[in-house]
Amino acid sequence: MEVFAVRGRRAPTAVVLAMVICGLVVAAALTGAAVLRVRTNPAAAAPLTTSSASTNPRAGECKREPCKRLGQVPVAGTDVQLIGDSGAASGRLLIGSPGSPQIIEITVTDLGVKLTESSLQCAAGAVAACIVRGVGDKGTTGQVIAGRSDKWSPLGRAFFSAANYLSLANVVGDSSPEVITVQRDCRTGEDCQRQVYVQVFGLGGEELGCTKTYSRMDQLPGYPEIVPTEIQLRGCP
Repeated sequence: MEVFAVRGRRAPTAVVLAMVICGLVVAAALTGAAVLRVRTNPAAAAPLTTSSASTNPRAGECKREPCKRLGQVPVAGTDVQLIGDSGAASGRLLIGSPGSPQIIEITVTDLGVKLTESSLQCAAGAVAACIVRGVGDKGTTGQVIAGRSDKWSPLGRAFFSAANYLSLANVVGDSSPEVITVQRDCRTGEDCQRQVYVQVFGLGGEELGCTKTYSRMDQLPGYPEIVPTEIQLRGCP
């Protein structure tokens, strides 16, 4: 099955930040139709940034106790914690002061992925962002939560990687992170477990470009922390 993300021009950082601060980003359940191009079954997972974890969150911090703290990351002076339930089938982000955090429900689990201690990654910028990702049957799917200080909003779009690599990093010439995904290229009929390329998206889901296809995962720019340069991006297959 092949599904597509919406292409578009990248909104100015000020516009994106204003949308986040005003809370205008739709935070409904993520839709499978918004995930990126799916071409084949995934291979083994690529390395992902791992957050520190603990197993002693307070009662009431997850939907189904006992709760487990899967990750805790400081970003732009704000503490972000990922709390999972006993089966890692649902979770919440706690953002800000431990006494009165903003609580955001994680909805990417509705798409059939499980949360782990590698699920949370955050990146600072004019618009700070965190991605919560999990591995499913066909690859890795994640959702992005963006904002600053105590005003954060989940973005109403899912991101998908058939090669099990999703992360945040700054690629284009601005001060906000982008979503980096790795996809498989099976157009040549060669081994789809090996042919891979990087696909980059803005936080709102607009496609910014792709790299050329590489024959191995470890050839991707910056591997194991994959970050292409803007000049390496071109039109996507």
